[in-house]
Amino acid sequence: MENRYLNPITAGVLLGIALFVSFIIAGQGMGASGAFARATAQGVFHFDPSIAHNAYAGKYLKHGNALSNWTVIEVVGIFLGALLSALLAKRIKPEITRAKGYPALFRLVLAFGGGFLIAIGTRLARGCTSGQALDGASAMSVGAWIFMLAAFGAGFFFAFLFKKQWKGVE
Repeated sequence: MENRYLNPITAGVLLGIALFVSFIIAGQGMGASGAFARATAQGVFHFDPSIAHNAYAGKYLKHGNALSNWTVIEVVGIFLGALLSALLAKRIKPEITRAKGYPALFRLVLAFGGGFLIAIGTRLARGCTSGQALDGASAMSVGAWIFMLAAFGAGFFFAFLFKKQWKGVE
């Protein structure tokens, strides 16, 4: 098989089935941002156990090792599954995708800076896009539907504005 992607409709159906199974087995959806907060709390706890008394981090530690939580296991599985998929499809290679004229370091600074801002926004919003879009929409949350429409609308708007910048990507 030559480096083909899964049909998007098939992928969407499989994702819906996985979400349904997640609710049945784990009793919760498939958001991912909590995994990073749990892993951070557990890492800090390793060096400073007094963090267990912190109002924010302590909630992740009150049931024992934060790394044994469903969301942490889910994120590790997502990473390993994506890695396996990329290896099997021979689509993995180290590269920094950027527009012509953009230095690699500038691209990395923007990417990590954007990721940092998204991480802060995710914690302030009490959830990530996957949690909002998948879990919230499946529960028919009005806020989640508004979020999805706004996120996709903004994506289409900004893609249109910046598409010329990415012509001829290295």
